[in-house]
Amino acid sequence: MKVSYRWIVATTLFVAYSIQFLDRVKTNLLNPFIAADIGLSAADIGTGTFLMLIFYGPAQYISGVLTDRFGAKKILIFSVISWSVMTAWMGLIHDRNEYFLRMAIFGVLVGTEYVPSARILMRWFNKDGRARAQALLSWAWILTPAWAAIFATQLAVHTGSWRLVFFITGALGVVPLLLIAALVFDRPEQYSRITPEELQYSYKDEIEAGILKGDNFHDVQRQILKVRNFSFLDLFKSRAYIAVVVVDVVMQVTYWGASIWIPLYLADKFGFKLLSMGYWSALYFAAGAIGSFVSSYLSDKVFRGNRRIMIGACFAGLAPFVLAMATLQTDNPTALAIVLCGMGFFANMAWGPFLTVPAEIFTPEVYGKAMGFVNGVGYVVAAFSAKIFAGLIVVTSAGKDYSQGWIFLTACILVGIAASWFIRVEPSRGAPADAANSGDPVAIQ
Repeated sequence: MKVSYRWIVATTLFVAYSIQFLDRVKTNLLNPFIAADIGLSAADIGTGTFLMLIFYGPAQYISGVLTDRFGAKKILIFSVISWSVMTAWMGLIHDRNEYFLRMAIFGVLVGTEYVPSARILMRWFNKDGRARAQALLSWAWILTPAWAAIFATQLAVHTGSWRLVFFITGALGVVPLLLIAALVFDRPEQYSRITPEELQYSYKDEIEAGILKGDNFHDVQRQILKVRNFSFLDLFKSRAYIAVVVVDVVMQVTYWGASIWIPLYLADKFGFKLLSMGYWSALYFAAGAIGSFVSSYLSDKVFRGNRRIMIGACFAGLAPFVLAMATLQTDNPTALAIVLCGMGFFANMAWGPFLTVPAEIFTPEVYGKAMGFVNGVGYVVAAFSAKIFAGLIVVTSAGKDYSQGWIFLTACILVGIAASWFIRVEPSRGAPADAANSGDPVAIQ
């Protein structure tokens, strides 16, 4: 059975993004040892994360606008080169000021990776497969930590230096660079060997809406934008879009809360050493990969594009497990394993469904700026949440108490449950020309 080229593109983007995501995984995991070496406190780590995210957020929107204007592939190549340089630089820092500077610049330059990748998938896949394509891409930040946690700890143990881990992984940047240059195309019609069937699949939504005729795929972007173009302010006329912004905030706060604080929590509360901590952290992310796939499959195939069902299920299932983290006992490893797996499974269920919504409310042609703003807000709020969580850690004579931090995350998740209710992608109302002239954005179905 021949594999559709769209899945080759999706797999390539997953592999490329996975390698790029190594930096954040190993940095979070090695934070206890970096901190001990260069004299960082828990507050300093929270500040470093804040600086990265506060600049990473605006870079999302800027990269989205540039992606829509100049093409995703060019932005991705810039992102990969920047990532390699910034990863190697981490191995050279020697004090907290260098650490803060590197984290800030890293956020600016590497905040260009996600939106172009997702924009390509939104154009290659139609509504029937977008959530699964996004789920595959989401494995880059879900599944990568599962193996990267083991990879980074093993590499640090065998080399005897956390710095060498950054030098080695920085050199791996050549892999995504070559893959993207050789295999990725912004649009299906740019691939010289694309089949008519694949073009029909990719533009199925536009063909069914009457925007395209299905026999002319020349200058497709102009044809679509002539009928369905949206300014930045037009985006906010959709309640579903505003709800997606809120959902992204909760997802980012939860993801970074787990990524940053679980390794430190395991080290402080359970006394895990470097090697064992890698395996325990991997439980969360391995379960997350399963949750993401199951949710996206159900969203595409069972619920037929009704995205809010799985988004709501994500938050409703996650809240009890995050709250349980606040009450875990050090002598109960079985309970710890169950909670980590439960958190991972539910925390990552919403990625595929909700990341497709901007393309379905508007059009993939403006997905860059639409998703760029969503992610930008999400990362900026997540930056402040890292500082809030750090401030909620209580230092006692018995050690550090993370309970208030986990309760804070639970409260954020409850907001996500409420926001998910407003994510409704309505079918088109009238002819495409009417949609273009209407002030109310409608979905391409």
